[in-house]
Amino acid sequence: MKKIAYSLMLLSCVHYYSFSQVGIGTTSPTAELEIETTNTGIPALELNPQSAPTGSVTGQLAVIGDKLYMYDATRSKWLSVETTALQYGYAFGADNQVLFFGGDIGLDNTTENATGAKMPFDGTIVYIAVESSGGNSSKSFDIEISGTPVPDDNANPSIDGRFSLSSGAYSYTDYNIDFSAGDYIMLKARANGSAVNDPAAIIWVKWRQ
Repeated sequence: MKKIAYSLMLLSCVHYYSFSQVGIGTTSPTAELEIETTNTGIPALELNPQSAPTGSVTGQLAVIGDKLYMYDATRSKWLSVETTALQYGYAFGADNQVLFFGGDIGLDNTTENATGAKMPFDGTIVYIAVESSGGNSSKSFDIEISGTPVPDDNANPSIDGRFSLSSGAYSYTDYNIDFSAGDYIMLKARANGSAVNDPAAIIWVKWRQ
């Protein structure tokens, strides 16, 4: 009987510690792990830089070089915690036109200087959103990297470089399109049907390891 009682008590302790919260510097943590800091001038947490950690599940963190990365198991790669937004627009009817990158100023409806954003690091396009004010509400667009269209792949929309507006808008959050340092990213309204009015787009990228 004593052995049974002891076993039950041990199981109860294991269950408690398996699901209890852990506090460092506090006896009443408000998360599964909480570090209570004081003004000592010492950082609360240090992650030593790594060169090539092996990721396995989403949520793993690593400092690689001088950036903080999180492993993305869906995309099977380390992506930066920070996300950079690239803005594009065209204040005219866009038909077979490259949209102006945020730094370009389009004084007329030419695309002479519309080259896109030059990337400083290897990275991945992860999200795209487009809005327009009218015209061709189903206009098609091509994502281009350094002037080359990303291949059309209807079987896998996450790497498909061609998309079409629906009711003048488009949004997709599962992109997995890689680019290299030195590439520049462009967005072009294709020559299908009539022009789309005042398209504005944001492409979000994360740096890749």
